[in-house]
Amino acid sequence: MTPGFFTKLKVTSKRWLGSGVYNFFYAKNKIQKRIKKIKMTEPNSRRPNAIMLTIKKWRVLFLILLIIFGIYYGIGATVSSNINNRLNIDIATQRNHPTTLSALSHILKTQVDEQQWTPALPIIFPAAMLDNMPNFQIGAKESANFFLKKFAKRYQNQSLKEAGELLDYPSDIWLFSQTKDDKMAPGSAKQYRKALAKIEKAVIKEQTEEQIRAQDFLYFLKSANSLLKKQISTLNKHVLEHESEILDFNADDIFYRTQGTVYTLHYILSAIAKDYQKQILESEQYENLTTALKFLSDANALTPISVKNAAPNDIYAANHLLYLAFYLSQTQLYLQKIYYTCLLKTKEQAQ
Repeated sequence: MTPGFFTKLKVTSKRWLGSGVYNFFYAKNKIQKRIKKIKMTEPNSRRPNAIMLTIKKWRVLFLILLIIFGIYYGIGATVSSNINNRLNIDIATQRNHPTTLSALSHILKTQVDEQQWTPALPIIFPAAMLDNMPNFQIGAKESANFFLKKFAKRYQNQSLKEAGELLDYPSDIWLFSQTKDDKMAPGSAKQYRKALAKIEKAVIKEQTEEQIRAQDFLYFLKSANSLLKKQISTLNKHVLEHESEILDFNADDIFYRTQGTVYTLHYILSAIAKDYQKQILESEQYENLTTALKFLSDANALTPISVKNAAPNDIYAANHLLYLAFYLSQTQLYLQKIYYTCLLKTKEQAQ
């Protein structure tokens, strides 16, 4: 069962139930008035018999449609909203690709190729009813694009630059653009698959000079720290601004979007550990990197039934956003230790 499903289903069910009850009594009153009018105007006609028969059956038809509607959206949304957040899957590295770039390909494949891209689905699809999976996919895609642009800038690679531009495409396009004309437009998933193809075709020559490799290692560590800082700030800001709200419907959106970032960061740091193993071992930072990955794994494993954003000093209710912020802060702490230790060692070797 998808985390957060019960909360969304409860809110949606209340809305549907209220609307259904109102429509039921409204239709009932209209039909009763119609019956009275027919009896008064056509007492000897056979027509009222057909109308009465239809009236007796409409309740059954209404219940059947309601059951079908509930099964289609309820069960359909649960089955289709299966978040792919599995970690530690072996990544097949490509020729002329560092492991980190292959990790980016893997992240995009799991969210765009191996399952449906749900943020762009219209309401007729069951998966559109829940927003946990769409937010997770958006978080994973946007953070992958963040690192992709860092790669493109570092290696001055045109193919990666174009892939980043394709990933900037809005995430909620199905068939029509968001303009007033509602013209046909390429779907979001289609554009992201084009980006994936450009990433896989990109050629990145492996650097053999140790000093350049050390600089690349520091560059990507600094990028990871930058992304962590941004996510921690987003979580803390939302907690401070919305902790007093009884029902915070945006808390789960931020929670799962952040978990999408956690998913990306775990794969990227695991890939960095392989690409720059020598730098990590020489600076004796293997244990710190392992600890950072463990905190990301713990953050990824958080699966609350309902995401809560209670006041930080509340002793009776949880705040899952602060849980995530804690794990990310610990990850950032250990990455900073690695960064500054390796930076110092690089400067010593340069002298």
